[in-house]
Amino acid sequence: MILTSEILNLHAYLFRIAYNMLGVVEEAEDIVQDVYEKWLSAQRVREPKAYLGRMAVNSSINRLNELKKHRESYIGPWLPEPYITLEPDPSPTIEYGLLFLLERLNPFERAVFILRESFLEEYTAIAELTGLSVDNCRQLLHRAHEKLGRFKNQTLEPASQRARTEAFLLALQQQDRPALDQLLKSDIELFSDGGGKRAAALKPLLGLEKVLKFLFGVAQLPENHESEFEYRPAFANGLPAALLFRRSTGDLDSMSYVVGDTSGIARLLYVRNPDKLHIRDK
Repeated sequence: MILTSEILNLHAYLFRIAYNMLGVVEEAEDIVQDVYEKWLSAQRVREPKAYLGRMAVNSSINRLNELKKHRESYIGPWLPEPYITLEPDPSPTIEYGLLFLLERLNPFERAVFILRESFLEEYTAIAELTGLSVDNCRQLLHRAHEKLGRFKNQTLEPASQRARTEAFLLALQQQDRPALDQLLKSDIELFSDGGGKRAAALKPLLGLEKVLKFLFGVAQLPENHESEFEYRPAFANGLPAALLFRRSTGDLDSMSYVVGDTSGIARLLYVRNPDKLHIRDK
């Protein structure tokens, strides 16, 4: 088979499957490249999108099984690589906070969840893409919802997400405890990913007092003085996030993403691993 424009136009579709499965941009691109290479040796394909999609799903499941073993030795919490843009690029369809939660699912549960909830595929199509039965797909989706149920949260409208993010950063910079008490829920969680390359909390922090103690402690370090960081708005997986640059070096230090609803911030996600901090220009 040859790579026609029709086939090449499926790149975004295939990338979305692979990225939402793996949570790593380069790994997703490798999956897409591998799928296209296999396409060149395929013969008599009647439904190219389904054929390529099936290869992307199966390759992603296999690769995710491998990656999960590697991640067992990762230093500290492993967070997905955010798809960072300066404009709200809609390409990766899974909201970053939910993408983080999908790490709680096994590869087949994750595949079924993504195809059903993100791509809105019918069960017959999901069965075709995954090689599972329709009944099995229904069971896996039910199990995925059970695993995610108590962790899932409402998402804010983009304008509210931006306002909440900026209010949090300002309150933290000023170490305004009353304002932070208003913004953060009492059972807030904080996850930070330095990947062993930058300082980060090595375990998840649970509860308002532990989270604030950690944040205030980091803010009071000599290298983190008040004027050291410059906040720039950006988007992670299409929704508002914050990029923090060091003024002294100009380096992108971290990405901060708040998760919550109208009643407050429930989860803070910090990505500091420099391997995961890339701004994707259109």
